[in-house]
Parts: sequence; structure tokens; C-alpha cells
Amino acid sequence: MRLNTKIRTVLGVTVVGTILGIGGFAIAAFIQQSTSDAVTGSAESFAPITVTGGQTGKMLPGETADVTLTFTNPNSNVRAKLISIAAGDVVVDTVANADDMTYCHDQIELSTTGVGTLPTLDLSQANLPFVLADAVKLKEDTDIRCQGMTFHTTWTVQSEAVR
Repeated sequence: MRLNTKIRTVLGVTVVGTILGIGGFAIAAFIQQSTSDAVTGSAESFAPITVTGGQTGKMLPGETADVTLTFTNPNSNVRAKLISIAAGDVVVDTVANADDMTYCHDQIELSTTGVGTLPTLDLSQANLPFVLADAVKLKEDTDIRCQGMTFHTTWTVQSEAVR
């Protein structure tokens, strides 16, 4: 009797497996595949934002200055989300003695540590000011060779198009 129970169980599992197999085959027979004709699409256009900058005040050794970057989004179709601001290079324009140009260049440090949350510019938004606090520093040990020098700094701003 016990042997018959095992045989019935095995037969029951086999029958169920066969039914499922046939059922799966029947469903698979109704799958159809179609391909569409060419579908035309286009990618959005995104012009780069414009950035202008200005530095506040003149510095003595050890002092810092803020830099204000002003952003304009020329796009009327998408907003411009600022992703990052990075310090570029310092260019010394004038110094009393041309031989001190390299020394004075090395006395200026740029920093983006004061950058907070970056804004998103609305459609066609113009003249959005953004302050980089303490972005430029004249090193404390700078000597008289750099007094009266003029220089400019460069900054790289990355943005992406968003809706």
C-alpha cells in the first residue's frame, strides 16, 4: 500500500508538470511581434549659460576677497541647473617689476569652499548674481614686490538642461 502511494504521488506530479508544459506552449503560440516604421524624434537644444564676474575690494597680505559671478540663461526652452563651479587660473596683468610676475602669481590662492547650494536658472533668466565668499586670497607672507599688482581670475561653471 505504501508503494502505491509513492507511485500515485509521482504520477500526480508528472501529470501536473505535463499540463503546465502544454499550457505554457499554448500561450507561447499566441505571441506576435511587429516592427514599426521609422519614428522621427529630436534632441533638445541647450545653449551654454553666460558668466561674468567681479571681485570686491583690494587686498593686503593675508586678506581675502569675494567674487561675484553673474549668470544668464539664454535658453527660452529649458532651465539651466548649475552643477559645479571650479577655480581656474590666476593671470597677473601688471606688476611693478616684470621679473616678479611668477612670484606674485604664486601669492594668490583661489578657493570654492564658500560655494553653497548652486541655483537653477529659469527660462531666459538674466543677471542672477552668485557670491563666492572668500574666493581669492593674498598669502600672508606676500612681500612688497606684489604691491599695486593687477590680476584677474578665471572660473569654470558647469550646467545642465532641466525642465
